[in-house]
Amino acid sequence: MKEKPSVLVVDDQPLNVKLLEAHLAPQGYEIYQAYSGQEALEKVLENEIDLILLDVMMPGLDGYEVTRRLRANEETRLIPIVLITALKDTEDRIRGIEAGCDDFISKSFDKNELLSRVKALLKISYYRSLLDEKEKFEYLIEHMEDGIVIFSGDIKINRLNQKARDFLGIDTYDPDFDFFNHLESLFKVNYQGDLKKDVKERMLSFSLERSETEKVKSLFLEVRSSVIKNPAKEISSLIMIVNDVTEQRKEELLKQNFLSLISHKLRTPVNFITQSASMLREGILGSLTEKQEKFINSILEKSNSLAGLVEKLIGFTTVISQNIDLLKDSVEEPIELKSYLTAFIDSRRYAREDKKVEITIDCPEQEASISLSKSYLDLIMGNLIENAIKFNDKESAKITVAVKTFPEKIDILVSDNGAGIPPEEKEKIFNKFYQIDKYFTGNVEGAGLGLALVKQLITAYGGQMDLKSEIGRGSTFTISLPSSLPSR
Repeated sequence: MKEKPSVLVVDDQPLNVKLLEAHLAPQGYEIYQAYSGQEALEKVLENEIDLILLDVMMPGLDGYEVTRRLRANEETRLIPIVLITALKDTEDRIRGIEAGCDDFISKSFDKNELLSRVKALLKISYYRSLLDEKEKFEYLIEHMEDGIVIFSGDIKINRLNQKARDFLGIDTYDPDFDFFNHLESLFKVNYQGDLKKDVKERMLSFSLERSETEKVKSLFLEVRSSVIKNPAKEISSLIMIVNDVTEQRKEELLKQNFLSLISHKLRTPVNFITQSASMLREGILGSLTEKQEKFINSILEKSNSLAGLVEKLIGFTTVISQNIDLLKDSVEEPIELKSYLTAFIDSRRYAREDKKVEITIDCPEQEASISLSKSYLDLIMGNLIENAIKFNDKESAKITVAVKTFPEKIDILVSDNGAGIPPEEKEKIFNKFYQIDKYFTGNVEGAGLGLALVKQLITAYGGQMDLKSEIGRGSTFTISLPSSLPSR
């Protein structure tokens, strides 16, 4: 209920309107006046009215007709209506009830009776509106295309809509129903960690896979969960949204298989071209003129570039096709970040002919370690630093790699002084094969796979990736990973 409930008083006699206002206004009610049925309908639509005191006998539209019209309007159908009438016949009151009024007050009303009726009906109005909103919410939930599961604070199912029942194979459930055991019995749960524990602590995103059999088709689901806490920081409820991504996954798989096939088919002829050009340049097939040597060097440069791109495609499809599970030769190991970053940057040649490259490491002296596959960390850092250089529009590319430690996570920040990224591009750059338009960054080599791969890896390890950028002043990519990664 509002702090100051509003009451519309409708009567064709101004004296009656003033009398009602004199009784109600001192009680803290906001009073609106109308002196005809038509004016009453207009006032209701123009203002937020909580209760209507309506005279029955008025010229033009009488109280019965006004009531019928208000009840027929979706916007006004729930407003309580009290008919004020001198008529006492049962037939007249039946007409009022059939029109949709909530109560009657006789013209010779008692002040205390009036105030008591108004107070009671305003309470009814409040609960009626709550019920109406609940019904709308229930309808919305039930007709959503996504599955919705709502849990209580102790992670017991309160309700789930039909889509969730269909997706998750839940027909009935009781207070002892173990939702997470049920998921594991039907699906491959793609989550690195203790799902039952982590879902109580933070927002999560994970996927479910059901393999195709003779009886059922394959099913791929994406699940997002959110925790709702009360002011005491206790879990009051938990919501899961379940989305069917089967068609997208199948299409993605076709693309990946195609990429893998094309990449491997290209590797042999590209390697042959590169090796042949190298043999020609070395003079194995005879000496070259200066013009021929220059031409061969161009062939070799482009073939090396193409070979690098093919290897990136192969690496990308290999990792993605394994759902970011560890590669067979990858082993998780504690990595001390300060020494790792120093060795990583020193071992790579980031110098460019067209620009100066300065890379600074800002890592706390105290031990900052993380358990991760070194080959994956190499992929992550390599892509971020290469992008910071490749898309830099300054003569001197200045890059800082910083490490920040927290009780439950470690952040690695890669900042640059480059062109920056337009706000509308921030989400797109993590898509496969996407690069910012040439007119903004200049024509650069690459296939737009690096950031897509980095985000896939970070997400698979239960981490998050954030981007802050300002056009003309550079970008900062922040990788947040749990301090202790779960064993797999």
